[in-house]
Amino acid sequence: MKISDIRFITLLMLFLSCWLYVYSDALLSMEAIWRKSETFAHGYFILPISLWLFWRDKEYLLASDVQMSWWPLTLIFAALIVWLFAFAADVNVLGQWAAVLTLIGILWLLLGNKLAWRYKFPLAYLLLAIPMGENLIPILQDVTAWFTVFLLNFVGIPVFRDGLYIQIPTGLFEVAVACSGIRYLIASIAVGTLFAHLTYTRLQKQLLFILFSAVLPIIANGIRAFGIVLIAHYSDMKYATGADHLVYGWVFFGFVIALMFYLGSKFADPEVTAQQKPATKALVKSVQLGSPLILLVMLFSTQLMISNITATGIPDSPHPAISEDDNFQSVAISNWGITYNNGLRRSHVIDAKGLEHFRAVFANKQTQGELIGWENKEYNSQRWTVISTKNITIKEHSARYLLLRDSRGTERVLIYWFKVANYNLTNKALVKLLQAIFVYNKPDSKVEIVAFSMVNGSEYDIVKQISELDWQSLASVVYE
Repeated sequence: MKISDIRFITLLMLFLSCWLYVYSDALLSMEAIWRKSETFAHGYFILPISLWLFWRDKEYLLASDVQMSWWPLTLIFAALIVWLFAFAADVNVLGQWAAVLTLIGILWLLLGNKLAWRYKFPLAYLLLAIPMGENLIPILQDVTAWFTVFLLNFVGIPVFRDGLYIQIPTGLFEVAVACSGIRYLIASIAVGTLFAHLTYTRLQKQLLFILFSAVLPIIANGIRAFGIVLIAHYSDMKYATGADHLVYGWVFFGFVIALMFYLGSKFADPEVTAQQKPATKALVKSVQLGSPLILLVMLFSTQLMISNITATGIPDSPHPAISEDDNFQSVAISNWGITYNNGLRRSHVIDAKGLEHFRAVFANKQTQGELIGWENKEYNSQRWTVISTKNITIKEHSARYLLLRDSRGTERVLIYWFKVANYNLTNKALVKLLQAIFVYNKPDSKVEIVAFSMVNGSEYDIVKQISELDWQSLASVVYE
């Protein structure tokens, strides 16, 4: 069966339609990130580039017979399992990985092993459409600060570094998120990977250039940050301190990319023209029919499981999670900074001894908000610095202990845990895993965070007060 055969085109359209339907939530969330974040705007170009890579070899592709394979069913099955977990636990990046891997698996299944191996790069290149890498930002900020301080010392400008703040005689600079270079790094890897594929035929040279495209923008961003500080220093803070330093950054990045391509082209391999081989015949007719049928069953079964999940709507204002009485008064003002909004219940109270109690209850799957998410914080990280942290046990149940301190030397003790069904946990990844499981087998169960905090309190006193509370057990708060 040829690529141009109406049967192949029908199967392709059918499976792509099923893929779009099953992964609609993941694909929409991916597109939203491309649209809202300049860091991942390159995602719009990945699919067209992959299609172009197929098209540039169209003579071979159109002349070949496809031989459908069983092997990608394993990949697709694993991706669908990941999608079931990601959907239940609201882990967007895992859902996006599952969507792209399933697409690769569908194309592999339809093309067969031989053609899929020939076009392995266009298929693998689709993975670069996944918005990922923001977890590298703190590391990149630290590297950029180190480069800047090193070069300032090298040219003899006095400098003092405090975390991400760099102080020189003419002013104070912060290595902000936008200065981390994450945009340059991700864009450089995307174009560098494509350049390596088009320029080199040997795998070793391709991998070396991809590594070069990742290291060069990191070094270049450090030099860029140093240049901004240097210009600001010698201009008495008149230049490179506002929007102009962003323009300067993109101009500098354009120069770096051009330099990268220039150096890479010096070691280009001669182009090899692949000879077209005779079209191959399908070996087993049952494979032609069996693997697409199994794929359809897998996709529809996954969608059926997802469609049976009902997300819980949240109230306009969360209901109280702790009853207020003479022992517990609502907290009007606190510098603690704990959030956990968009839940079903939420209370922040203080007792007569000055111990603050916090409790927020969530459904495992909500129409908006979640227990474990980037927007929910145990404390205000802008004010408090973690001095020490450890796991402790209170009445045979696990809890997390943190000692916080602000810039004025004020200390705050924080103890918290998460409750999932009858389990008290401190590991957020484990909480997510149990939530995903309970979405399917205990859909009505709830999850919550229980936290206690006191300013200038001791660990012993706070643990003692928590232990003396009127609990049926530490796994079930009685003041609901």
